[in-house]
Amino acid sequence: MAEARAELPGWQGGSSVGRDRGAPSGHGQATTPPALALFDLDGTITRRDTYLAYLLGFLVRHPTRLLRAAPLPVAVLRHLAGQRDNAWLKTTFLRAILSGVPRRALEAWTEIFLDRVLAKGLRPGARKAIERHRAAGHRLVLVTASLDFYAEPLSRRLGFDAVLCTRAAYDVDGRLTGALDGDNCYGECKLRQVERYLAEDAAGLPVICYSDHHADLPLLRFATEPVAVNPSRRLRRVALSQGITIADWNR
Repeated sequence: MAEARAELPGWQGGSSVGRDRGAPSGHGQATTPPALALFDLDGTITRRDTYLAYLLGFLVRHPTRLLRAAPLPVAVLRHLAGQRDNAWLKTTFLRAILSGVPRRALEAWTEIFLDRVLAKGLRPGARKAIERHRAAGHRLVLVTASLDFYAEPLSRRLGFDAVLCTRAAYDVDGRLTGALDGDNCYGECKLRQVERYLAEDAAGLPVICYSDHHADLPLLRFATEPVAVNPSRRLRRVALSQGITIADWNR
């Protein structure tokens, strides 16, 4: 089983692939990026789960909401026991900690949180991979189950071209309701979002996909070039048995 190389096949820089999408080629035809690079966020680009860190940080800044979080350990146990799925757990945490928070207050905390993530929370290898793909002219897409209110600004700060993520719902006054606006971008749903994106704006491009977690196996199996980054035990076993490249982004 080979570890991930410094550059994967098909995305070496220094050629015409670095031109902007739609720029004229020497034959008078438009050129497109030669590949789509999909990056999971939590545990792949970042060292740890961002959603829990985001919520805990908000609670520290707003301790009056701590009582609302008291039932959450029971919710976690129900999820671990298989009684409730990931979407239910995510919504339960969102409703308990952030429901009723106005958009402006959320944005203020998001900026502080992202400064911390970018300063100390990224895997070194993730930054290098993002830069290599950008230099090769590939289209960078962040594909994450994390919520849009911090995943979208993080994707912009990292230089991604697009982000596919879970979206939170707001009421007419611009306050979080605690519900999701659409599906939880997790597991098979993540693959469906990517398939829609490919059909709308990136049809025919080879797909390189990076993830650390076995929940992303549907997407990894779909990709032209799947890469398991610092994988979970289950994903490592599958990668070794199915010939999926394994990469260490801690250096």
